[in-house]
Amino acid sequence: MELDSKNLGRIRRVANPRDVWTSESADFTPWLADNIDVLADELGMTLTVTGTEVLVGEFRLDIRAEDQDGHVVIIENQMERTDHSHLGQCLVYASGLSARTVVWVAPTFRDDFRRAFDWLNEMTGPDLNFFGVEVGVVQIGDGPRAPVFEVVARPNDWQKLIKTGGGTAGAATAASPRNAQRQDFFAEILREVIVQIPAIRMPSRSSDNWLSFASGPFGYWALSAAANGRLRVEAYLDSGDRTVNDRLYNEFHADAAAIEAAVGFTLEWEELQGKRACRIARYLPFDIEDEASRPAAKAWAVTSLTAMYGTLNERLRARARTIRDEVRKHNELRDVLAHDAGADTPHQDGIEFKRGAL
Repeated sequence: MELDSKNLGRIRRVANPRDVWTSESADFTPWLADNIDVLADELGMTLTVTGTEVLVGEFRLDIRAEDQDGHVVIIENQMERTDHSHLGQCLVYASGLSARTVVWVAPTFRDDFRRAFDWLNEMTGPDLNFFGVEVGVVQIGDGPRAPVFEVVARPNDWQKLIKTGGGTAGAATAASPRNAQRQDFFAEILREVIVQIPAIRMPSRSSDNWLSFASGPFGYWALSAAANGRLRVEAYLDSGDRTVNDRLYNEFHADAAAIEAAVGFTLEWEELQGKRACRIARYLPFDIEDEASRPAAKAWAVTSLTAMYGTLNERLRARARTIRDEVRKHNELRDVLAHDAGADTPHQDGIEFKRGAL
């Protein structure tokens, strides 16, 4: 590999995406659903996949997801150059699912469709966002190839607001003064964390009392203002599938002693009964109105997050992918057996993974 004076290589675009993902529906869509964090990081959002090949009228949406605020995000994929048909489908899906965000992914965006998304962003206001994203394949030297997403159409000022830790226009008007203050504080914490962990990208600002980031197949990381006046650093386990979430939580909870020894402090393990998700967290009593306590709270949060992220992030991502594949294969086998047995619908008595079970 040829390196410059700083031992830096050069990124090269090395393949047509169509040569890597040979089928949109059978290849690219499943891959993107499994690796949604790559796209989410580029958008500055947290995304949780809630469905693929979702029926909307006479069409099928490629990916339905939720953002950090629980709003619907639709993702339409195209392995060819953008065309009128997919533009129309994006609008049908947005209206049919009451989506807050529309993401159209293609290898190349024609200028007229990019301008169409720019116009939609200008005309529809802050409560509806349109993103045009080009997908490519890059490589540095002889290393492995990697996917790359480039946003070519976005809501006005979106990128600038993400980089500065600011929020979308909609979030800015909807946030209470106290939550706006919290978001400022969370952004301060993240800026220091990103210096140590450049892989974390600054997310878009939320209007709520939390800020989520670094999403992946396991869920996402977050800073939150919790009940009873506490600051929370957490790994929020939400893959979009409760069975996957429960298995992932149970596996890591069983290894709690070793994990806590690695991070250097005690963690809170929360099953969140009645919810799809689970949580691994650390808490600090904190009053954001007390300016004198902010420096110590920020230092605590930076230390907590870097230790938890460094210990858990890669393990959570890897195990979530493995567990998800195991659950998927089990469900497929169950459906085949049900079909072979002549059942009208798949059996529901397959393996169950209950919270608290190892």
